[in-house]
Amino acid sequence: MQTDVAQLIANGQPLELAGDNLYLALDLSNENLPTGSRVRAGGVLLEVTPMPHNGCKKFRARFGEGAHHFVNAPELRHRNLRGMYFRVIEPGNVSVGDPVVVVSRPTD
Repeated sequence: MQTDVAQLIANGQPLELAGDNLYLALDLSNENLPTGSRVRAGGVLLEVTPMPHNGCKKFRARFGEGAHHFVNAPELRHRNLRGMYFRVIEPGNVSVGDPVVVVSRPTD
């Protein structure tokens, strides 16, 4: 999930309440990271999957129906405000503050 979106929704609560594994200062929109894009976070290589991340009942319970509706609003869906799923291509270690770099994007 994008760090700035998580901070907005958390409204002072710990970001970890959203339940995500990574909080990134990175544009997670479909335009910037289409399915198949690869990102290196620390020593881990990740690939964007096609499965949409819509949030679960825990997210809704923790932040409310308004937050759940906001991250899934049809006009904003392309921005992946709730985050996205990655699969691990190369396992490794990643720590807070490690660089995150877009390695590749699929070509048309």
